[in-house]
Amino acid sequence: MFKRLLQYYTDRKQNRERIALEELKARYHTFRIFLENNGRALELITGIDANLIRGEERDIRKATDELLGIISELIDGLNLLSDSSYTYLYPMHGQLSEKLFAALKELADLPGDRNYCIPLDELETESYLYTGRKAANLAQLRKIALPVPNGYVCTTHACKDFLGTNDLASEIRHLLRGVEQGQMDVATASNKIRQQIRQTALPEEIASALADSYDLLKESERETSNSDNTFAISVRSSGVSEDSIEHSFAGQFASILNVIGHQSLYDAYKQVIASGFSERAISYRMNAGLSPVDFNLAVLCQVMVPAKCAGVMFTVDPSDPSSNRMLISAVPGLGTLAVEGSAPADLYRPLRPAQFRSDLEEEIKPFPSGIISEDRAAQLMDGAQINTKTIREVATPSGGIHQETLSEEEAQASLLTLQELGKLVDYGELIESLEGRGQDIEWACSEKTGISILQARPLRLTAKGSRKRRQQDESEPLLTGICASSGKTTGQVQLINSSVDLAKLTYGSNNDLDKVPCILVLSQSIVDAASLIPKCAGTIVDIGNPTDHLSCIAREQGVPMITGAEKGSSTLKNGQWIILDADSGVVREAGPSLQDAAIKAHIKRHGKRPGRRPGTGGQADENTKKTISPEREKLRNMIVPLNLTDTYGATFSHLECRSFHDMIRFTHEMAVLSMFNTGDMIMDYAGGMLHPLEIGVPFSFLVIDVGGGIRRDKKSSLLKQLAIHKPLSTDDVLSVPLLALCEGLTTPGLSWHTEPDAGAMADVFSRGMFDKRGARPLGSFNYALAARDYLNLNARVEFHFAMLDAICGRDTHANYIRFRFKGGGAGMERSHRRALFLQIILEHNGFYTTVVGDLVTASLTGASKQTVYEQLIMLGRLFGFSRFLDGIMTDDNSPHLLANAFLEGKYDTREIAAASLEQLNS
Repeated sequence: MFKRLLQYYTDRKQNRERIALEELKARYHTFRIFLENNGRALELITGIDANLIRGEERDIRKATDELLGIISELIDGLNLLSDSSYTYLYPMHGQLSEKLFAALKELADLPGDRNYCIPLDELETESYLYTGRKAANLAQLRKIALPVPNGYVCTTHACKDFLGTNDLASEIRHLLRGVEQGQMDVATASNKIRQQIRQTALPEEIASALADSYDLLKESERETSNSDNTFAISVRSSGVSEDSIEHSFAGQFASILNVIGHQSLYDAYKQVIASGFSERAISYRMNAGLSPVDFNLAVLCQVMVPAKCAGVMFTVDPSDPSSNRMLISAVPGLGTLAVEGSAPADLYRPLRPAQFRSDLEEEIKPFPSGIISEDRAAQLMDGAQINTKTIREVATPSGGIHQETLSEEEAQASLLTLQELGKLVDYGELIESLEGRGQDIEWACSEKTGISILQARPLRLTAKGSRKRRQQDESEPLLTGICASSGKTTGQVQLINSSVDLAKLTYGSNNDLDKVPCILVLSQSIVDAASLIPKCAGTIVDIGNPTDHLSCIAREQGVPMITGAEKGSSTLKNGQWIILDADSGVVREAGPSLQDAAIKAHIKRHGKRPGRRPGTGGQADENTKKTISPEREKLRNMIVPLNLTDTYGATFSHLECRSFHDMIRFTHEMAVLSMFNTGDMIMDYAGGMLHPLEIGVPFSFLVIDVGGGIRRDKKSSLLKQLAIHKPLSTDDVLSVPLLALCEGLTTPGLSWHTEPDAGAMADVFSRGMFDKRGARPLGSFNYALAARDYLNLNARVEFHFAMLDAICGRDTHANYIRFRFKGGGAGMERSHRRALFLQIILEHNGFYTTVVGDLVTASLTGASKQTVYEQLIMLGRLFGFSRFLDGIMTDDNSPHLLANAFLEGKYDTREIAAASLEQLNS
């Protein structure tokens, strides 16, 4: 009877444990599927955003359908993990989906892409696919505060729609196929095509976009115009293949200068489009292996520079690339004569200015005296040829240009002053360093605005070995990373390690975000920093990926950002000036010459008032850098923006979910929290699932295997009935994160106990008396859920609690560590000091931390398997080192003293306390 009764209770207990273990394993695997879906959802949002910005709408319907399905699975997963605590997300998902389908229908009903004209300040690097390389390059140079005239670009979409008017494109294709097949000569086909283009009226939408953009540019540049009737612009080509290293198309397309008024603008636009079908341009495309039929051209419109002289600068002298000199040509008036080479020009061959950086610092700034050192003057003018000039081309007040004859005095004078030449050389070197190769730069100089950069493209050198030599001369970048949001910028480093750093930068009395272009440097992708992204010039993240939340926000705001910089937080210093080239994924030191100009450009940019985007009907504000149609903007607002950025704030609620990105963020955070507290939910039924782990240190805990975490032990039938497990050793542990933690716990020389001083004894005694009334009194079991790459630890050590949740696997996107620490037995003041000690250690190791009283919350996300493993070793050491550490936290210097010792590899707190006491007494 006794055996039957024992068997009954044993079977009942084992059945209850089996059910609990199956539920726990199902919960864990649900969580892993949830993380995979979360990563895929973010990838889809990134792709949808890019397609909406570029106007590529053919894949949007398919991507949004997949996104809706995945978000529905995320909601299912969260409710499985939380025992259906978030069912209210289902109707929210349904309501947002209905609005999304309606927006997709509006988008499908559009007659065509209306995004014809885009201001230069709103272009991104990848925009060259529809704005051409010339416009995209100049837009990037404007963003780093180089003097590029303001303007806008009429996209390739406009060209395509214009050529599609009245079957014009069909006729062009017919004529060009005749050329390819040898049925018509190039000259005849070219004349017919250009004549038809000039005679075809612009569609109303394109004409309206050009006129609106012209008027808006005129209004923003009133200071540069002589009167309301003489505001002039230049109209030039900006081809998709133009200005690349493979195909420069130099001199193939028309440039129309001094264009005044709407009608002249329409004529100039058609003239530039027609020049793409000139005899030279058609032949060039065919000889370069490009089809003359597949032709798209954007048109760049910029404020006209009233040039006193202009020319071309090669940052490497093509005739002698190894000479360390540049080659600069200059002609009086407008630069057309320099480009065509049809008139005498001054030639300058200045030495590269690296060795004169200190002299140039004052030259780039507004210089009242115009003084330049004698050595620098000699280097600039060495090898210069001041030729006798004869004519110049200047703007005609009513529009167009005409030639003038120079006086004898003007003919013999140098066109550039030493100060202007110094600026020009420095700009050339800067552009070359940003692009990573020699540059062919068109420039102009006016009495009023000084040097202006009109064009920059790669310089093609024929000298053998010249490219290799130039690359060897270039300085090594400070950092490298992966482009998460394109662009180039200059700014001052702001390191962010904690919520305190964010608060100081956001609300502090020394907040200079509106005055100085700041580049945020984060140890990891912290979504809480989202509110600062629009105010900053750029962002650098040590650990992260281009599909994470912060990357999406950076792209949304058009702010340059790189991730995977690895050691940015330790390499860069607060206040350091740097150049962030996100397109190339590099960070370089910024010379003094850029700092003043960057500050002025930053203030000007953030001081702009909101305005309507011409030709699109879209809305613009100072925080939005991208231009899309109202229909695409409406769709995008339902999917892309992230409003839930303050994880621990009162606004982090499902009620604040206004986009699908918000829903993804909310479900992810709640899912992680649900797993964080999973262990407590099954402890009452754990019993035989618990495997004691003994590793030779005064910190033991019970392990629950949820899948491949430990080796299975062989037990006798009696042990099985009694649910007794032999203690595990590290040889029995298969869980990678648990092994890492054990490696830290067993660090040689790590002390596990420090006697509290006399001042702490009263608090310790009092805490011990009342501790038994707590939810988890002293002596409660420590337990860990373990899988092959997962660990969830809930520990009670002395009078404090510690919780650790981590994934350490091959998928970098899914890896993370969440750590919480609270409590102490020596009073709140000393417990807070221990919390500050932990904060110093954790931030030094790349964790993002928050400290409130004695509660420490820390996280590390998106790190490699090796990084997570190393940080778990560090946390294992912290468990031992910090045990009863509050007992010796006698003053406010203690956190820093003990943190420095820990970081130096000194893990015996008794020796540190003794050394500190001896030093104090001496």
